[in-house]
Amino acid sequence: MSEKLFPVASATVGPFFPTHFFGPGDHDLTFSADPAKRARGQKIYLCGKVYEAKRVPRWNTILEIWQADAGGHFAHPNDPEFELADRNFMGWGRRATDSEGGYEFVSVMPGTYLDPLTGKTRAPHIDLTVLGSGLMRRLTTTLFFAGQPGNDADPVLSVIPDPRIRERLLLKPAQIERAPADALAYRLDIVLQGEDETPFFAD
Repeated sequence: MSEKLFPVASATVGPFFPTHFFGPGDHDLTFSADPAKRARGQKIYLCGKVYEAKRVPRWNTILEIWQADAGGHFAHPNDPEFELADRNFMGWGRRATDSEGGYEFVSVMPGTYLDPLTGKTRAPHIDLTVLGSGLMRRLTTTLFFAGQPGNDADPVLSVIPDPRIRERLLLKPAQIERAPADALAYRLDIVLQGEDETPFFAD
């Protein structure tokens, strides 16, 4: 009898992600079922590039983000104030990197809320996960906005003691021509390996 082979944890994510996995508006969190109704709050535009070691662009990689709405609420029953959530805010988006490793999202500035585990106020932030061919698992981290007064006390960002490493998680204001005219633009590059590697959560 021939031996049966089973997939194990060493299998990589992928191996590829067809373009039809993505709709034209999957990267825009500012509307949900009705495109005519937009989310409340300050619109923001996020962009950057995803790199391998030695700044090699990472193409055909999936980025997914999720966040609170402008009022700091999630449209999910686990949020004790979910009935206050903006029903015109998607809360989740997906984008594939282009041939140069580029990505972009349109969203709103997330509001603050009390962390249920620590009781501390979460600074405005966006959660990010990265999936791609060759990765052994999905990578997850949290992005923050440079200059926010609550950053130093945030229970997640403050876990990183080195300010030089915290800097790698800060979205910074930028002048981006393709950004919507009514949006604040931010840029942050994601580095998967090597110098200036982006901090990710451990399993």
